[in-house]
Amino acid sequence: MMIAFRSGGMAQGKAAEGRRVAEQYDAIVVGAGFGGAASAALLARNGLKTLLLDKNAQPGGKAVTIAKEGFRYELWPIVGGPSLNSQFAAVLEEIDMADEVELLTPGTPISSLLYKGRSGKYEQLIGTARPREQADAAGLITWLQLDPADLPELTRLLHEMSTLTPQEIDALDDITLAEFLSRYRLPESVHSFFGMQCNILFVAPIDLVAASEAIKTFNDFGAGGAMRYSAGGYGRVAEVFAQAVQKYGGDLRLRTGVTRIAVEEGAVTGVVTEEGSFAAPIVLSNAGLQPTVLKLVGEEHFDRSYVNYIRGLLPSWGLMGIRYFLSEPVFEYPVSIAFSDESYWDAERFRRIKAGETPDELLVFNVVPSLYDPSLAPEGKQCALVATLCSPDPEPADSEVWWSKLDEMVDRLWPEMRPHVEREERYSTAHVSSLSRDHVLPGQGGECIGLAQVVGQCGRHKPSARAPIRGLYYVGCDAGGYGCGTHQAVDSGVEVARMVLRDYRITQGMSSP
Repeated sequence: MMIAFRSGGMAQGKAAEGRRVAEQYDAIVVGAGFGGAASAALLARNGLKTLLLDKNAQPGGKAVTIAKEGFRYELWPIVGGPSLNSQFAAVLEEIDMADEVELLTPGTPISSLLYKGRSGKYEQLIGTARPREQADAAGLITWLQLDPADLPELTRLLHEMSTLTPQEIDALDDITLAEFLSRYRLPESVHSFFGMQCNILFVAPIDLVAASEAIKTFNDFGAGGAMRYSAGGYGRVAEVFAQAVQKYGGDLRLRTGVTRIAVEEGAVTGVVTEEGSFAAPIVLSNAGLQPTVLKLVGEEHFDRSYVNYIRGLLPSWGLMGIRYFLSEPVFEYPVSIAFSDESYWDAERFRRIKAGETPDELLVFNVVPSLYDPSLAPEGKQCALVATLCSPDPEPADSEVWWSKLDEMVDRLWPEMRPHVEREERYSTAHVSSLSRDHVLPGQGGECIGLAQVVGQCGRHKPSARAPIRGLYYVGCDAGGYGCGTHQAVDSGVEVARMVLRDYRITQGMSSP
């Protein structure tokens, strides 16, 4: 999975000539989210003089780790997968910085999955970040309240999913996971379980998520586990990627927002920022595909059909929630997910909610970072990051209603927490958009992941990471990768860095001396 070639002399010749001009680079990366920071680190490691820019005070994008009043925590609940053999580990090895951050993949119990089915109460299944062992199958059967008659069909499903070839998985780009599951006679609880997985991993509905994307990711998790975290906070990995840019001779500029990507005669020439202009023949944008095309570059530089295509792409849903700061330890497990047959969202439930319906049950996702790394909270205290699903609209009109409903759900699930709440921080899609993604289209900007991993936007239908402007590339969750959240972003960082290095090598080899 690592980039297998290095070329310490790649930034010579014309690039060296360019360096006599102030603020000249071989490549500029706009945005130090996980995808942008990974690609910048790999480009610098492979010899390109690279500039990494971000408007925020530190790298991490949507998964940035915040330090405040003795706590370190993320904007919302975040854990990663696969735990083992991830692109996180591959990039850290490639840039020779694996010792700078510990990827936490506990084999001890770390997750509490709560499901309310036929029994009418939430039943618990405990898991680890490592791949599940055979012994867990019995627990899963009890937890999902399966009858013996359900087992042969469930076994057939799990076996067939895990043994599909890459070609067979690719052939599922055009059907949804719900359509794929309809080939099997499955009880409601199993369908609800996969519905929850789609909501948590892709922040999208089971009846729109592409079966190819889902199955490929599920298989990664089956082989490598899930719910990985990082010592020092989840965003620490992006911070280390950014440090690697400097280690290999590049520059990192934080608190430097890009206002425009400069284009002349169909090719990028650099970027304009609040701090001045920087020149480069290569620009990678981690700012999101739609904000890049519609705002940073400008529609006038693209064919009208391409602009219409970009405008029509759909975002993932959003997450909104509450951070609870606790005076005493309340939670035993760092990850908790609660769902029922009624609380996961499919496309129809989302339509009803957009029309004003408020469900009685919410899907709830809760991460307590200090249960991974005790240094992330003052001794004897905890911060619980709690979230539920919402529209990606960065101008929500009903946040108070949803915060109140989520507060009520938390009291139902963990009544022992309330007496220990010292303070709360409430966040919505407005906060997400202001931190990470410009609001350029109605109802979009506060999405959790980026473009939705739905049929028509995955696999062979994924937007190309190479823009129709010479030297411009997209990196991050919108193009170039696959998988869950930040792992998709880093996978894109690896693939796009390969693409850029290949294109750069060809250009250098074919251009006049």
